[in-house]
Amino acid sequence: MFRLKELREENGMKRSELARQLGINAGTIANYENEIRQAPYEYLLLFAAFFDVSVDYLLGQGQKSEMKTKLNGALTENERVLIDHYRNCSPTGKSRILEYAEMWKNKQ
Repeated sequence: MFRLKELREENGMKRSELARQLGINAGTIANYENEIRQAPYEYLLLFAAFFDVSVDYLLGQGQKSEMKTKLNGALTENERVLIDHYRNCSPTGKSRILEYAEMWKNKQ
């Protein structure tokens, strides 16, 4: 049992949104969710990292209690937008965002 669809829905994401954020075709994700095709190893790692779960859990092994953390409700809409913008930045832009965040953290 491949849990990609379950994880995506638990996190309130549309397939197209997940596809855009990961740079994968939405039809490809649909094929994986419906178990028409098997996701290659590098995509398994990508999905597991994105949803912060183990590859074993993603593949239907283990219990939810074995998940590292669930994103459902853990991120606000502003946090999701910020992460999305960060992912679309150049390496220089990402570095500047991290520097800016560190500067504000130190001012607190």
